[in-house]
Amino acid sequence: MLNLRMLYILIDQRSVRTFMAIVTGLGFGVLLDILVFINLSQLIGPWITLAVVAGITAIGIASMYPFVERTGTGLLEAVDAGEFDDGTLSAYISSLVAAVFIVVPGLFNTLVGVLLLIRPLGIRAGHQISQLAGIDWREAYEYLRLDRMLENPAESR
Repeated sequence: MLNLRMLYILIDQRSVRTFMAIVTGLGFGVLLDILVFINLSQLIGPWITLAVVAGITAIGIASMYPFVERTGTGLLEAVDAGEFDDGTLSAYISSLVAAVFIVVPGLFNTLVGVLLLIRPLGIRAGHQISQLAGIDWREAYEYLRLDRMLENPAESR
């Protein structure tokens, strides 16, 4: 049931526009990163600049999976406890977007990703993303709750 809902979200025009806005932002971030890289290369040298960018990207890749997993676990624990909190849902979606920005190499993209990980900013960005995509957090919560109950029928009693 949830997979059909996901398919509907993926073909919905609002969701496509939101996805394209995120990808466009990422593209502009890459362009800005190229400019920053060129200017920083002239200041401190290209190899040092490359090492800094590679190091930041490696740290981002290593840290994002556990962070997103922890945020997702917190979301599922809240759903299992029957607690609806749109801030938790918004924080989760913003952590997914932050992961995309952090994993793409570059200083500007990493900065945007780190800003999205700051909880108040992430919640606000998650609300914006959900509004642009037409996602109703109450409906998403109910789908998650139903899916969790069907997945673990003995625990939901």
